[in-house]
Amino acid sequence: MIMNLHTHTHHSPDAGNTVAERVEAANQAGLRYMAVTDHVEINRYYPAAYYHAVETDEYFYDGRGVFEGSVQETLEEAARCAPLVLLTGAEIGQIPQDIEKSALIYNDPRTDIILGSVHELPGRPDFYFLDYTKEDIPALVTAYFEEVLRLAQTDCYDVLAHLTYGLRYLPNRRAYDITPHLDLIDEVLKTVIRKGKAIELNGSGLRKPQPYIDPDLILVKRYRDLGGKYLTISTDAHDTRFVTFGIDLLEDMARTAGFSKLTVFQKHEPFFVTL
Repeated sequence: MIMNLHTHTHHSPDAGNTVAERVEAANQAGLRYMAVTDHVEINRYYPAAYYHAVETDEYFYDGRGVFEGSVQETLEEAARCAPLVLLTGAEIGQIPQDIEKSALIYNDPRTDIILGSVHELPGRPDFYFLDYTKEDIPALVTAYFEEVLRLAQTDCYDVLAHLTYGLRYLPNRRAYDITPHLDLIDEVLKTVIRKGKAIELNGSGLRKPQPYIDPDLILVKRYRDLGGKYLTISTDAHDTRFVTFGIDLLEDMARTAGFSKLTVFQKHEPFFVTL
């Protein structure tokens, strides 16, 4: 197994286990590259008190604190993790909502890889918490991809994470027709390609009763056909049990989409590893 470049540890409010536990599991499985990318919700960069708010399951605060704790622990483990190559990073949520602070994280000399994500639209909770019976779903999905495009147009990420996150919790995800959104999705992909960034195959959905991958094979092939060459693989593990879950399926999907190489980032510089 080559890589898992999107993982969360106990520093993320919705995850558990230490970096050392992740490293041990990765080495036991023969993983070659792993990145620790704990959640930095950039629109809640400071503790809740700064915003006169109370932390809840819906809203994570103190992204800066998460980042500092995660980076420190990851760097300590990176010095003793061989043969695994351990990369330092973060998953920045909602980059367009605060590009200045996102740039602080991206330009931190300790980081190797930054994932850019849209988990929520401005002024709204994470897609996980939405009541879809009250939503105009096509309008919601359009708004999601418009926000992803705004993210793609920034320079504060290396990998655009889970491209289709906005579809993840739809009541009947498999039946939803994304055809009306393809022009907008193509614009996202073209922007990623033009900027020399990557997309990921995110396998967190493989653990669901009706398994899925973000994005699906059709969109990954579309990315390839448009000229995309940088592709990463991740399980988006929030628990050590899933640090290598489904990686073989993700590698097979990458090959089916026409990729013979995957991409690793070190100090934000991409390099290829043979698939």
